[in-house]
Amino acid sequence: SSQSSGSSGINAEYGYAQKHLIDTGEDPERLQETMVLLAFKPDTECEKYKKMFSDDRWEELVLEFRRTNFELHHLHSDSLLSTLLQSGLSVIKTHQCYSSERSGDCPVCNEPLNTLASSLPFSHCTQSRLICRISGEVMNEHNHPLMLPNGHVYGERALTEMMEREGVIVCPGTEEVFWLDQCKKVYVM
Repeated sequence: SSQSSGSSGINAEYGYAQKHLIDTGEDPERLQETMVLLAFKPDTECEKYKKMFSDDRWEELVLEFRRTNFELHHLHSDSLLSTLLQSGLSVIKTHQCYSSERSGDCPVCNEPLNTLASSLPFSHCTQSRLICRISGEVMNEHNHPLMLPNGHVYGERALTEMMEREGVIVCPGTEEVFWLDQCKKVYVM
């Protein structure tokens, strides 16, 4: 009687597995190995199944659970913050971000965002705009780009304001001192 109840337990487990697991598209060999674990105890001497009860197997099961959970709930394995950062970085990423001429003000030029953006595509810019590093304003016909003798270019408004405020122009990049009449207007075609 006890033998028949044990046999019916295994049959019930086998029936459950047939109904719920076999038609899921799982690898039949892997499923069979997993089902055999029902017959073994964790302290088994059988090497093939001993590995399946090992502590290392738990890490694999955690990863498998997470992957299945993400898939089930249509979630992405990357964090939302990482996804948002990457979308923003791809908009401002240029070839200059990976050259020797990196800007200290550009988020992509600085670590760790430079590493995060390395696999992203470069931004597609059909029109370039010159932005003054001092004021952050666009340099155009209303705010002419002026080049200092050291080659650095800034907006006319920012340099004029600096000249009025300090009496001289101090280059933010090199801290060299210049006069407004030493600046040359830059023409962009």
